[in-house]
Amino acid sequence: MNVSTSSLEHIAEDIVSHALQREGVLVVKPKSDHNGADLLALLDVSDGAKFCRIQCKGRSVITTKSQIEIPRKYVTDAFIVILFIEDGELTEQNVYCFFGKDIREWNRNKNNDKYTLRFSKSNYKKKLSAHGFGKNTIVNIIKTIINVNITGEFKTMGHGYAELTSPIFKIEAQGN
Repeated sequence: MNVSTSSLEHIAEDIVSHALQREGVLVVKPKSDHNGADLLALLDVSDGAKFCRIQCKGRSVITTKSQIEIPRKYVTDAFIVILFIEDGELTEQNVYCFFGKDIREWNRNKNNDKYTLRFSKSNYKKKLSAHGFGKNTIVNIIKTIINVNITGEFKTMGHGYAELTSPIFKIEAQGN
């Protein structure tokens, strides 16, 4: 079976979206990946809504070793990586979840700007077993959303708009 990385990432998105929505978490798919946000998970869409960013990765270990890399600048306490591993077996869904604190424990590259997780067919189950995606993971994602520093996450997302008016002049500004 030869499946592309992007197809495996879509599988990861579908699995996590389905599981989160079943537990009442709203899942939003941005039109483009911005600072690692393949998905946004929210508990509410009212003023002051909190969210976490989810990056979905998919890798095959059928014929080769594999790895994932995450830019260091993406990693906050409200950044989550979901990894789907295709090992050729259809009896299990090999889905793993890594929170910001977990990602910061991965190896850093020599430029110190990326975190790297390496694995193979022979070691991934043992190496990643503590990070299996399940009911407890969803509870922890909900806790992450509740405890998020919303100001920090919006700074990470990097968008803004301001409108200032005075009796003499009006200033408008927009930024990304």
